[in-house]
Amino acid sequence: VALEADSSVKQTIAVHFEVLEEWWKEARDDFSELREGKKMPEVRRELLKSIKANLVPWKVLDEFKSAGIFVNWWQQIRYDLKTIVSTGWHQSLIPDEYLTSEYFQEATDEIESLEATINESQSELSEAVEAAQEVTAYEPEEDEKVTATVIKKVLKELIDDLKDSDSESAKKELNLLRQSDGAIKDIETKIKGNKKGWKIKTSELEVKLQLKRLGGNLFKVENNELLGQVDAQIDQLDPENNTDRRRITALKKDRDIIEERLANTDQLIAEIGGQLTEEEAQRLILKKLYEISHSELNRYLNAEKRVLSSSVENLWDKYAVSSRQLEDGRGKTLETLDEFLTGL
Repeated sequence: VALEADSSVKQTIAVHFEVLEEWWKEARDDFSELREGKKMPEVRRELLKSIKANLVPWKVLDEFKSAGIFVNWWQQIRYDLKTIVSTGWHQSLIPDEYLTSEYFQEATDEIESLEATINESQSELSEAVEAAQEVTAYEPEEDEKVTATVIKKVLKELIDDLKDSDSESAKKELNLLRQSDGAIKDIETKIKGNKKGWKIKTSELEVKLQLKRLGGNLFKVENNELLGQVDAQIDQLDPENNTDRRRITALKKDRDIIEERLANTDQLIAEIGGQLTEEEAQRLILKKLYEISHSELNRYLNAEKRVLSSSVENLWDKYAVSSRQLEDGRGKTLETLDEFLTGL
């Protein structure tokens, strides 16, 4: 902890990331020229040479470790670079989290908030089930898991047995049972509602991501193709067959969802600010490539910190006890030994 907080260590780490930032400007420009005819082997050779020239002088990472950062990074991005060369700054190279962070952070926050609420409610439900188990004094069978479904069944049976009783003790017990049953059902209702909201929000975000990537026209083409596939499946099913009829009902629900998407496409594309432009795609792809290099440098620097920490610990083990303390201890031991020898 002391090593992590040391100002010199922090400064050294910061300098390396500043060096990477400067080096990245060269790499970014080289990648931008790939579509203009610059060759990948040439770019690789130049960047490997320059990253070593920038990192080695700081005497933390030697030539081989600096090269290791570059090689590991290049291995992870080489297929992206080939895609850039062949098809340009294609949206498929951008992970969803980059798009959500850039354009749909509010929607992402809402989904995460719902997930947190659901998790909290699940914990509340577990506590309510445990409380109900105590109220009912229910003893589960061996290997039986006491779930909300199990305990609600037990509660119902006990409530049915007591609801016609007139004694005060029975009424009190019945009231406790009903409170436990109501608490569990209320929490389940809340969980069900939040899960439904989560599903709606997640589905909306997926559609917006598709629209941001594909644009309205291509989005419509793909969804019309899906409609054709759904209709083809429905035509092959027999509405007189029970199994097929259930399948037809499910497919028609899917069809309604697709049709609703198509009807709202133009409105949604306007809400999200239109399709991703090539300039926006290039910026996000370059951001991804840079963050991978940042992660690799961070990994190597963390390894160096562990080596340094181990060295400091070894020195501490070796010199934690001063020579004077050792001499004093030696003297006391010799005195004790002399007393033993005198006694002998």
